[in-house]
Amino acid sequence: MRHFLRKCEEFTLCGSVGDADNLFTHSYPDNYAIYHIIIKGNIRMARPFETEYISLDADGKNFVDVKDYLYSKRFYTSSSPYHIFGFNPHDPEQDWNGRLVKESFDGDKNTWLICFSGNPIINGITVKPLDYAKLDKKNYQVNLNNAIVGIFTKL
Repeated sequence: MRHFLRKCEEFTLCGSVGDADNLFTHSYPDNYAIYHIIIKGNIRMARPFETEYISLDADGKNFVDVKDYLYSKRFYTSSSPYHIFGFNPHDPEQDWNGRLVKESFDGDKNTWLICFSGNPIINGITVKPLDYAKLDKKNYQVNLNNAIVGIFTKL
């Protein structure tokens, strides 16, 4: 299993890549993830000693709001090889809205775009995985090319 961090201007991206049957943990204050994005595999996330869990699945539920887990210890288990990201605000008290991009959209000055996989074309520019940009108040034309792209708006 390999973990990584990328500190950006207003948020940090964390990630993990690993094999099937891995178990790993994260907790506050080291992990401020409020969204998880999985681009490969299947993972279950739960609090210790609780029977309820969140499923993350690259082929289905691949973008998940985990704000309810912000101040909790978290256990992650994988049932297949995986690649997962976390979106972490620098200030855990700052709320953000996030969603996957499905089509062209209008941006604003409080929104960031992040490419998690693939090579989408956005306003004529080919974007690479882990490229990110602060958006302007304008329309963004998107050709996803099967990429996974998220937008996150600071509230």
